[in-house]
Amino acid sequence: MKSKILENKSIKIKKLHDAAYELFTSIGVHNTKIDDIVKNAGVAKGTFYLYFKDKYDLVDKIIIKKATALIQNALQAVAEKQKVGQDDFSNNVITFADYFVEFFKDNQKLLALIYKNLSWDLYQKAMENQEMGGAVKTFIQHFNTHGTDTETAERRLFIIVSMVGAVCYNSIVLETPFGIDSMKPELYRSIARIIA
Repeated sequence: MKSKILENKSIKIKKLHDAAYELFTSIGVHNTKIDDIVKNAGVAKGTFYLYFKDKYDLVDKIIIKKATALIQNALQAVAEKQKVGQDDFSNNVITFADYFVEFFKDNQKLLALIYKNLSWDLYQKAMENQEMGGAVKTFIQHFNTHGTDTETAERRLFIIVSMVGAVCYNSIVLETPFGIDSMKPELYRSIARIIA
């Protein structure tokens, strides 16, 4: 009986996520109403409030969920390079960033949603997410072993995440001032300098 309840809960949450994601990426978070989300999801309005405080809570959870899956895939790409002997930290971070850039070329709606809604609060929630913990820990440990304190390492990680997001958004979504393929070498040189 309990597993059926959990299954129904998962189905409703997925319906809400899917409906909200479609609306957020097509008409924007600001223009999306909770009534639209529940109507498109086919659930009662009260169901929405069982799982989310408001639409901003939902957008944060959607971004964290999608970013977590993306990070796991990026980490897999890094692990594949490590299998063939490319285990330099700087190259690993650039491989990680490159995975994001290439992914966002084909997923501009998700890029726009993340970029437009990324706040320090959301960034911290994402970094505290268990699935992301390993990547964050590795990044910080690298700096700690090279004489940099944890707070400085966290600042550098935030700068890299913000920089990659801004360059991708401007170069992929807005297509200004230059296309992403011409920006990648400069972006990766900048990342290498930050982590050196």
